[in-house]
Amino acid sequence: MKKHASLLLALAGSLYSFCSQAQVTPSPELTSQITDRYADQIFKGTRAAGMAIMVIDGNERVFTGLGETRPGSRIHPGKDSVVRIASLSKLMTTDVLVHLAESGRVHFNDPLSRYAPKGAVVPTWHGNSIRLINLATHSAGLPREMPGGRANRPVFVWPVHNQRWSWLAHARLKYSPGTEVSYSNLGFDFLADALSRAAGQPYPQLLRTLVTRPLGMKDTTFTPSPDQCERLMIPEENASPCDNTLAAIGSGGVYSTPEDMGRWMQQFLSATGHPRSPLAPDLQKMIYPRSSLLRVNGMDVAGRADAIGMGWLHMPADGERPALLEKTGGGGGFMTYIAMSPEHNVGVFIVVARTGASHFMPMSNGVNELITALVSNHRP
Repeated sequence: MKKHASLLLALAGSLYSFCSQAQVTPSPELTSQITDRYADQIFKGTRAAGMAIMVIDGNERVFTGLGETRPGSRIHPGKDSVVRIASLSKLMTTDVLVHLAESGRVHFNDPLSRYAPKGAVVPTWHGNSIRLINLATHSAGLPREMPGGRANRPVFVWPVHNQRWSWLAHARLKYSPGTEVSYSNLGFDFLADALSRAAGQPYPQLLRTLVTRPLGMKDTTFTPSPDQCERLMIPEENASPCDNTLAAIGSGGVYSTPEDMGRWMQQFLSATGHPRSPLAPDLQKMIYPRSSLLRVNGMDVAGRADAIGMGWLHMPADGERPALLEKTGGGGGFMTYIAMSPEHNVGVFIVVARTGASHFMPMSNGVNELITALVSNHRP
């Protein structure tokens, strides 16, 4: 009898222990629940007029739109709302670069002068040439913007091709290419010009053939149609007219949608039916460790980067937050950010239509915290 009672007590103790453990080990939250919680925080923190966020978490894709597509519309942004992705355009430019390098049509170390217009002059630094890889990593010694131009002009409409190449003939580099990194929109426009000349195609056609059409990105363009202009989100502050942005061909002129950006982001992350692209490691390869550079300027908007890639920046792990690959953008009343942890198959694209009180850091910090929460949610 005593033996039987002892056995019952042991079984009861084991059951209590199991139940206790079950109570302190909650089931993972739904990706949509985590996304909605952080999206609300980001929306309030940025004081956005409108906001759209696309999240990929393994096999799940979650979209959230908050605020208004345009002031007074009372319509939330949707997956097909057209936005300016601004400097995230640079990531698509390096996407084209890697595709052309993979096919042997260009090489990363080709000098820019090889693809310059006939008769154009490209400056050097004591014999050191600007190379395509320098343009792709902000290490060419070029300024952030070309000097001059009309004040208060719309974004991404100046300088056009001939203007920037005429200016380059008389420009002086700020440093020897490859020794420093200093953020340059101008450099990426020269890169797109060079890629177009190397391929013998207009750059918009090149981007469409190599990147957007294969990924099904039907609303990604430099020349929006009337229908796309009707779907363009309108910020409360610094809105620019819906017009072609071919001047900023490589640096910031791309119009897109959250749906298209989700399709583009998916190539870097593995999911059932969507294996990671074989080119993803090359697209996101880091070229310069920060420690190898004499100076780094303008690259730490979302947090301190410890390495610079082709458009992409690498932020090291910090506490619970995993290492991130990220890129920021802004212009025409929009703020944009993309960040991901390919190791955990988590990525986030966000776009904010600004008000006069909007701030960038609540957006980038909030996204980084969202990724941390999604990664932590899957840990045992």
